[in-house]
Amino acid sequence: MTCAGRTDASSDRCGPLWYTHAASEPALAMPSDHPPHRNPADRSAREVLREVRSRFPETPFLALGQTIWWDEPMKAVLRVLLDAERLGGHMVLGVHDTDYFAKTHAQVPGDRRYELLSHNDGATKDLWSAAGEISALFGSETIPARHALTRYGVPFHQLARARGPGRQAFIDDATAAWGWRGLVYTGSADTVVKEVRLQDVAPGIRRMLEWGFGCTTDAIETPEIAEQARRTASELVNVCCECCRACPDGTLTDLYQHVYPHLYALLMQRPMTDHSVTSTSQLLRKGPDTAHLPRFEFIDLFLRPETRRAAADAYNGAVAGSEVYALGKFGLGALPFDLVVPGRGRGTLRVTLRAIHIETRDPIRLRLERPIASVMDLAQALSAALGPDLVLVGKAVALISMLAREFIFVFNEAGSTYVHRTRAMNDALAALGLDIRVHPMLRLHYQTWDAATEAPAAVALPEPFRDAFGAQALPMSAIGASWRKVISEQQQLLETLSGIQGPRALIRFLDQREPGRWGRVRRTYDELSSRLAAIREQALPLELEVRRLYTELAGLRAEIAAEEARKGAHFRRVAGETPALRTSVAQWGTEDEDERARLTRSVESLLRARGACAAEIGRLKARRLSIERSPEVTEIRARMAEVRTQAEMARLRIVRNALLVTRGMPQTDHRPAAWWLPFVDPSGRWFSRIVETTQAYVEPLLTGPG
Repeated sequence: MTCAGRTDASSDRCGPLWYTHAASEPALAMPSDHPPHRNPADRSAREVLREVRSRFPETPFLALGQTIWWDEPMKAVLRVLLDAERLGGHMVLGVHDTDYFAKTHAQVPGDRRYELLSHNDGATKDLWSAAGEISALFGSETIPARHALTRYGVPFHQLARARGPGRQAFIDDATAAWGWRGLVYTGSADTVVKEVRLQDVAPGIRRMLEWGFGCTTDAIETPEIAEQARRTASELVNVCCECCRACPDGTLTDLYQHVYPHLYALLMQRPMTDHSVTSTSQLLRKGPDTAHLPRFEFIDLFLRPETRRAAADAYNGAVAGSEVYALGKFGLGALPFDLVVPGRGRGTLRVTLRAIHIETRDPIRLRLERPIASVMDLAQALSAALGPDLVLVGKAVALISMLAREFIFVFNEAGSTYVHRTRAMNDALAALGLDIRVHPMLRLHYQTWDAATEAPAAVALPEPFRDAFGAQALPMSAIGASWRKVISEQQQLLETLSGIQGPRALIRFLDQREPGRWGRVRRTYDELSSRLAAIREQALPLELEVRRLYTELAGLRAEIAAEEARKGAHFRRVAGETPALRTSVAQWGTEDEDERARLTRSVESLLRARGACAAEIGRLKARRLSIERSPEVTEIRARMAEVRTQAEMARLRIVRNALLVTRGMPQTDHRPAAWWLPFVDPSGRWFSRIVETTQAYVEPLLTGPG
């Protein structure tokens, strides 16, 4: 037994027909805006595929993805459509294994090398899963982020602060994705997926599958279907275990390549036809023996002296304004390509006049006898120094252009959102007269949840979905028939909640949703408010008197200032305006002395009145505070705060659940975990309905002639 399928996809299978900037034949009708739009009313998926096959009869379709446990096997839809129309078309099933395996900066409990983690907007905010993730039925990596909760009225930061030492746990729980787990490498070194050893990762893969499969089978309430799902789950786990036993020195790439066709066959209920299985590391192995392949032509633009500057400018212009770094961020001579070196990891490739630099964790520098001027020069220099098993992989925007030279990429509608930047780069290069040859992409738009009306099972709804659907469990047919209406209602609910201000309005809203529970809470809050108002009435006369005394105090301060001004003016008038002319007080007359004494007594009297007024204010305020801060008032305020917190926590739960429904279901509609379908519907009707309703359209990677 071997763990990998056919890997002959590295051969040059492309035919002579290209979609190029200077194409003379009529181009396909391809939308060129972003995001891509489709007009499914104009053309069916079968019509689109017939035209694609007519235009590119020798070009294989490339289904490239990081994990087989998500939506990648859904591309079996394409195989079924091609076979139904007898269109042929080789499909290359590729495992994208040149990224690093998932890691996180969060502190991971336990001492296992690979751990299952949930994703949230707290401790695992930075988690980006690659190659090891799974979702239970209805689950997705959708997180109800803190900013989204706040947008819809939740005082999230206030609620979190109130938790004190439990603040982090509260944030993690409140913002966690539902029904999703990522397998994370806990070691200190970065590990490229293609180098993850099965003997290390196999226990983690098994835990991941058992979690996802178990949650899903437990949710199926139709007994015979649940039993069949458990058998299917056991078979898939056994296929993985057998591969691990047969390939003790194998890698995760070997496992995924082995299981990939099994999942296609499980969906289609027949063996996969006309396909091969490969990986990014096999497709993009770089050496003198592969440098001639068309997929590496794109790299030449960044190496040839006459085009290098233009290529770099086109790339930098395409990524401007995004989170993708311009090449200057990586250093002198940086290219939009990484090199994967066995045992050394993956790093940005930089080519200068005198050296090749690979920015792995421990950087590699190779001295050059002569400058690199072509992709063949690069292949020979790298192979001579580092051996034949190198992989040259484009960064996100460049990788598409590399492989689209030989393949028609197959993506679901929501995949690879940066494609418009690839197109902008290609357009900029073509505008300079460079020969850019790329096939268009094929997009598949599934209607997963609409098609669920064909699934015969009943399922228990996850907790976040129960209020939205108004049930603990439902037939899949009912979910398929109502999910769009439910999402619309939940979005309206979010908008309503965003406009609710103040505890009374919130409690009234909650009372309308749950009269029994929140009716009692509302009455309690009203009673506490009335008691507090009555106590405030007792303190009101004191408050009014304090306000009157503050007005009186202000008047006294003004009178004191006026009397002191009169006293000063009298002194200057009698004694003289300047020291040189000033007479001593001893020389004053009796009338002037009497006036000065009167003014002094007036100021002193006003000062005594001011002190008495301030003292009375202090006494009255103390009496008022003794009323307002009495044990009774303290207890009332504490109980009212508890009710407000209770109401805001209810708002948080409603908003969180609504976000999980309104954002999670559209995501899983585009990208369902493919294995859900045979688990929930072993008859295959759900998958067949998805095939019937899938919309297909092409998306250009180079804007066609006007």
